[in-house]
Amino acid sequence: MASSTLQSAGIARYTIWAARLVVFAAFFDLFVQFPTIAPYAESLGASAALVGVIVAAYSFTNLFGNLGAGYVLDRWGRRTPMVLGMAITVIAVFSYSLVQTPEQMMAARAVHGIGAAVLAPGAFSIIGDRTAADRWGHAMGITGALIAVAALIGPPAAGILRDIWGANVVFYVDSAFIVITLIAFLLIARDGSPSVSDGESDPRDATGDEARRNPALWSAYAAAFAITVGIGALVTHLPLMLEEQGETAARSGYSFGIYALVAMLVMASPISRAGDRYGRFGPMMLGLVGIAIGLALLGVLEGYGGVVAGMAVFGLGYGLVFPAATALVASATGADRRGMAFGVFYAVYSFGVVVGASGSGRLASLSDDLIGLPFLVGAAVVLAAVPLVAIMRYAAAKAPSASA
Repeated sequence: MASSTLQSAGIARYTIWAARLVVFAAFFDLFVQFPTIAPYAESLGASAALVGVIVAAYSFTNLFGNLGAGYVLDRWGRRTPMVLGMAITVIAVFSYSLVQTPEQMMAARAVHGIGAAVLAPGAFSIIGDRTAADRWGHAMGITGALIAVAALIGPPAAGILRDIWGANVVFYVDSAFIVITLIAFLLIARDGSPSVSDGESDPRDATGDEARRNPALWSAYAAAFAITVGIGALVTHLPLMLEEQGETAARSGYSFGIYALVAMLVMASPISRAGDRYGRFGPMMLGLVGIAIGLALLGVLEGYGGVVAGMAVFGLGYGLVFPAATALVASATGADRRGMAFGVFYAVYSFGVVVGASGSGRLASLSDDLIGLPFLVGAAVVLAAVPLVAIMRYAAAKAPSASA
């Protein structure tokens, strides 16, 4: 019996880390596109507005793919859909190197979004399934730190590769890494029944209609939308703004790396455990304020020093919001609904990027003199989410199944 328990715990542990590897690869794939896609689309002849649409095409299809992925993950398990998603992602990323027109690029981005849609919901569902309820915040913090590592490595590496060898090499390296991850995941990960807290269920878990009515769950969705509007503005507008100021692609990559480094340090620190002890809402609201301040700094400060300050504060806010929001999703749902809950979470995540990317593209095309406008509008959207989350916090405190 003891041997069987240890073996089961070992399988769960390896499966969690295999899921984290997929999270790392999925977000590395996402982050290497940040300093690459907008300039690459522009080199194909896309206008400023069309660049925003091309950037957002991934997130648009990813949004609907996330919703479908949630159902598939709960119905057929986590492993097989994730393997298929990685295979589609490899094909789509490699196809970027073959496109000749903005329209072809948009189509490739759309396929990429569909393929990647299952990866994050599936991986986070595995982590939620296999982690004790009183350690969700810490587990999500570790996973979030890996996302930050991907963000720290991805954009600077992509910028350097693009400066030296061109954008196609970025796509080759990206697709090769996903292939390696796919093979490792096939060898290590196992589907199976959740082993949360050695068989104990969290009394806060809810399923079905209870989960959908849970204000804690909706507060996580509101926070996800707010932060990704800001991310969409960064991905679309920051590389172009820096290029207009005469900065290199590597400098653009370093800017995203600053945000990632700060976020990683926050998520890997004991701060991520505080949410398990004292609740998720406080860090989430404080983080939203930090993200709004970071965007505002990007909008009003001039020079690369202003970019560094804005991205550092943005990273601080993100490091507070992300573990709290994902832990709320895990705690608000039972294992048989967790795939759908994370699917919706990442659909909202994608929708926010769509709004931020396409909106910032249109705002940027209004006037060359208002270069900081997309960041200031993004800051206002993020800040507006703070009172909304505060209201949901109050509602969650009244709800017996809510997790504060």
